[in-house]
Amino acid sequence: MKRVAAGLLLLAAAATSRGQDPPQAADPLVVQQRIAAVLRQATRHYEEGEYQVAIDRLDVLPPAVANEPGALNLRGAILTKMEKYDEARRVFAAIKETDPDYFPSAFNVAELQFLEGDYEGARETFQGFLERDPKNELVRFKVVLCNLKLGRDDEAHKAASGLIPVGSTPAWYFAQAMFARKAGDASGEAKHLSAARSIYEESGCRTFDEAVESVKF
Repeated sequence: MKRVAAGLLLLAAAATSRGQDPPQAADPLVVQQRIAAVLRQATRHYEEGEYQVAIDRLDVLPPAVANEPGALNLRGAILTKMEKYDEARRVFAAIKETDPDYFPSAFNVAELQFLEGDYEGARETFQGFLERDPKNELVRFKVVLCNLKLGRDDEAHKAASGLIPVGSTPAWYFAQAMFARKAGDASGEAKHLSAARSIYEESGCRTFDEAVESVKF
């Protein structure tokens, strides 16, 4: 399956069990643990690029759990990676109906706009998030990317000025890498990405790596 660049937000479930399908068990704790394990399995398959397998895992969840915002958001993220954008949009819309303030799915709707080339719409959505949460480095980085895609380099640099080196995320380094990429400076891009990985390691860079994987200028 072709991998699609998207810095999607997930809500991973915590679990101590490694069971398989949710059972018809009398013990509520056992049921809860096994359901959480299924969500973790689906998340792991998603992260490994096994998108259909991840969907299949979600399909074994009981409806009451499958329709919760976290599980639906994971399904929408998987569908986005599978480039099934219309289906993903319907899933995110279902979340909005029941929980309009659920940030991960609202963020992922903006990701859909970006992936489909609606950079202006994505920028407006991300900018709205940023105005409510100015310290959110991932959202600020998304505003930088949108402005770069729109050719508004001055606005991109202005947005990036709110980022700092060695912040809570590698956003500053990835922003500098994208400025270098747009300028055709491959060595500068590589330098900043290497610095990010040396500080935050691969796991800390994963969302940003996905966000820039196929961004071209």
